[in-house]
Amino acid sequence: MKFNLLFFIRLLLRHIGLLIAMPIILASLVFYFTLDEPKAYNSKARVYTGIATGSNIELENTKIDFRATNTAYDNLLNLIKARTTMEIVGLKLFAQHMVLENANVKVISSEKYQKLMQAVPNEVKQLVVKGDVKKTYENFIKLKESNHTNFIYQLINLDHPDYSIEKISSKVGIRRISNSDFVDIEFESEDPAICQNTLLILCEVFVQLNADIKVNQSDAVVKYFQGQLGKSTISLRDAEDELLQFNQANNIINYYEQTKHIAAEKEEFEIKYLEVFRENSAAKAVMGILESKLEVHQLKRVSSERIMRLRKQLSALSFDVSMLTLGMETDSVNQDKKAREVADKMEKIAAVEEQLAQNIDTIYETEYDHKSLASTSVLSDWLQKTIEFEGTKAQLKVMDEKRKEFQKLYQKFSPLGATMKRLERKIDIAEREYLSLLHSLGLAKLRQQNVELKSNIKLTEAPFFPINPKPSKRALLIIVAAMVGFILVAATILLLELLDGNLNTAKRAEDKIELKVSSIFPVISAKNKKIDYTYLGNKAVNAISRNIILNQFKKEKENVPVINMLFSTQENEGKTFICKHLIAKLCELEYKILHITYDEENLGLVGENYHRISYEISDKLYKISNVQEFDTENSITDFNTFDFVILEIPSIIKNPFPVKLAATMDYTFLVTRANRAWGEADKNALDLFNEATTGPEPSIILNGVKVLEMETVVGDLPKKRSLIRSWVKKIVQFRFFTKESVA
Repeated sequence: MKFNLLFFIRLLLRHIGLLIAMPIILASLVFYFTLDEPKAYNSKARVYTGIATGSNIELENTKIDFRATNTAYDNLLNLIKARTTMEIVGLKLFAQHMVLENANVKVISSEKYQKLMQAVPNEVKQLVVKGDVKKTYENFIKLKESNHTNFIYQLINLDHPDYSIEKISSKVGIRRISNSDFVDIEFESEDPAICQNTLLILCEVFVQLNADIKVNQSDAVVKYFQGQLGKSTISLRDAEDELLQFNQANNIINYYEQTKHIAAEKEEFEIKYLEVFRENSAAKAVMGILESKLEVHQLKRVSSERIMRLRKQLSALSFDVSMLTLGMETDSVNQDKKAREVADKMEKIAAVEEQLAQNIDTIYETEYDHKSLASTSVLSDWLQKTIEFEGTKAQLKVMDEKRKEFQKLYQKFSPLGATMKRLERKIDIAEREYLSLLHSLGLAKLRQQNVELKSNIKLTEAPFFPINPKPSKRALLIIVAAMVGFILVAATILLLELLDGNLNTAKRAEDKIELKVSSIFPVISAKNKKIDYTYLGNKAVNAISRNIILNQFKKEKENVPVINMLFSTQENEGKTFICKHLIAKLCELEYKILHITYDEENLGLVGENYHRISYEISDKLYKISNVQEFDTENSITDFNTFDFVILEIPSIIKNPFPVKLAATMDYTFLVTRANRAWGEADKNALDLFNEATTGPEPSIILNGVKVLEMETVVGDLPKKRSLIRSWVKKIVQFRFFTKESVA
């Protein structure tokens, strides 16, 4: 039989009672256990998150990051379902119920309130502050954290339907509305007041937790930069103070301007020094020339003590004037004082020059000759150069002192420049660090404001008080239970059928026994009145007899009966039953049959065409080599008068069989039941039989096959079918256009 749809339908129909009974039983059980099913109330809240399209202070960053947005929503949804959130909700709801003096239908039903008061121990009731939910909640928190065996800890961590973390979490439903900024939060409970209040507390708690997480994150960043900025400010101030102290200690107003001014003065001083040095050298050279032109007695007179004293006095006064005029005094009072001193010195210099000129004139008054005019000119020039020489000489002395002062000033300012560079570099680094931290602090504060905007979740739809309970799923559960019962039974039947190790069909018998099936015979059942078993029996017997009759024409020798052996490996395989119907059919066809059997059962066959020989089962069967040896009474004079000899031998596993005779058989038939498995013992016995005999290979007569298997032989079974059933069968077999005749 093919494993098609019709096969499965027929297979299920054979167990229709079980297929009907099991769904009814399961549906009845579900119906019974859901009789007292509590009603469930559902409420919903809608919140606006602003994650995707909310306000943003960062005007430059207006691009929407969908990945970041999805991550933010995942974080928010996980926060709502977090254990900490559910714990806070459960405790706050418990505290809200405990502070009540009596049941309030807007908070908790009377029935649940009475059960709660009976379950809560006195030590917990003593922690309740009537009318103050916040204080009561804080007391419950302290008790919960005290140990792991207290009532509060067990209340929220076990399986209380209203306050436990697990139960609240299982009743919360979260759904984002498409790609919008809205999120729906649903909750269901047996008490409508608890349903609404739990959802209100949940929204309050998770909004606060979300804000705390976001703000705390940004606050930590801002505090960090504020702390670093304070340290940087101190470092910058210390560096600036260090530079200030350095400038004060070294009398520096503006180092670079001061050094520039000193360098300029030094350059100007050097130029002036060269000019004075040139004038001094020139005056000295001219004096040498003039002195060389004077007479000896003139030289002696100009070198007199009085003139030398006047020259020294002139030189000293010139030195003082140079010291006063080459100073770098900036104070106006001191400048005026020095100006008066310079004026006094200049008057003294003029007086000394006047005295020196008079002394020179006195020297030459006594001398008058032809050279007097020239000598007077030379003395006059010498006097002028002497005055010039003494003045420049004094200036050179002063300038030498000033040069030393410049040298000391350079020695002082040179190391100061390196130190000042280091201090300025230190200030620059501190200033850059300060500015960088200031900029980062500004960004952190901007981010903080942005986070505060985005974390400002709004409750747009407050949870409502549910009036009508949710539709019961009881009917659906009953239907599902019935369907599950049917499916389980059907699957079990199909599985057992597929795993069935019995022979059942001709195809499976051929595969397992590895022999050809020559005929099949159905199992006869008196329960099914719709099937014509007489017709099926005749068809099966006709098929078996047809094979035997056709074998007669294959026999080489004529006028000799065809000997057919029927054997089985096990007992009760139905050999006698097959022989009875086969012999009856052959006799009906007027064939003469010799039936040799060990079975004492009377087949009820009479007539001239039938002859029966019985034998006993013994070890003598091994020695029998001819069918005539079964006729121990010599009741048959001529065996050639029979057309067919039907030899029936017992099971070959438990009984002996005629080995020699089996080798002479024309045809052998293995009779086996279809409703049993082909075991290893059967296989070994058949292999031994085939090895012991040299006759033709046996063929199988499969006895007791299911009636439906007969369709492989007779086509559609002869049974009464309604028009609907006929159409259903055609539809199942996909034979929509099949006709019963050519027309």
